[in-house]
Amino acid sequence: MGMTLRNLRIFLAVADCGSMSEAAKKMHIAQPSVSGTIGEIEEQYGVRLFERLGRRLYITPTGTQLCEYARHILSMYDAMELRLRNADETDMLRVGATVTVGTCILGGVLQRYISETQNQPPKVVVDNTRVIEQQLLKSELDVAVVEGKITSPDLVTQFMMNDPLALVCARDKNPFGAKKSVRLADLQEIPFILREEGSGTREVFESVMPHINTQWVCNNSEAILRGVEMGFGMTVISRRLASDRLRSGALTEIHVADAELNRQFSIVWHKNKYLGKSMKQFIEVCSQYGKMFGGR
Repeated sequence: MGMTLRNLRIFLAVADCGSMSEAAKKMHIAQPSVSGTIGEIEEQYGVRLFERLGRRLYITPTGTQLCEYARHILSMYDAMELRLRNADETDMLRVGATVTVGTCILGGVLQRYISETQNQPPKVVVDNTRVIEQQLLKSELDVAVVEGKITSPDLVTQFMMNDPLALVCARDKNPFGAKKSVRLADLQEIPFILREEGSGTREVFESVMPHINTQWVCNNSEAILRGVEMGFGMTVISRRLASDRLRSGALTEIHVADAELNRQFSIVWHKNKYLGKSMKQFIEVCSQYGKMFGGR
């Protein structure tokens, strides 16, 4: 018997869980059914999908390749099922956004997308770049707008707009006094409040300054800005996020003379993703939004 959708779902469950017993629990089936299915696939095609070392499973290169095929076969099948069962409804996109994107521009992008296309609002997930990238690779999202660097060659990235970063501190707690410009070496001992690992903002700062005196780690931009405002440390953050406090004078921006703290927002999707009408419309709205507001 050839490969079935059930076989692919069981295989992916084992690959994602790293354990046949956990995969069985996830799928609410008996463990022998899971191990039997994996054994049948391996015997039928004469391949090894997992190496069994002790009590752990390690996926093989062949297994990794099957993962890619399986995710997209099942994604297309599930999309077909959803489309046929809801043929009278407009496609609902699954959109991902990183935290700065979600805070600063996503609302405006979605308003334009809905008003210009008359499509229903997308489902939205906001998280850091690393999480969004994994969800795109697993076909849990259709498209995303991210601020960090995408590492997978299986994802397509398209420039949307620039997003300059700013080094900021509390106005009345500037560790450099009246100085408005510093060098990276001047920052070595300064306490910093930073985003969590996997954040695009943190990645840019760490790329120019590997050794940072990190005092706080936080995934909430407002909490970071509040901590800086209260004098607990400095931060590097999107200038868009800090703009209100910079205008009010609560925070002060310090120029870094020997580093460029710049990054960009990018539109991202899987290279094998079928670009339906609603997805093409969303990408176009993002591109136009970037052209209109990229300099702000």
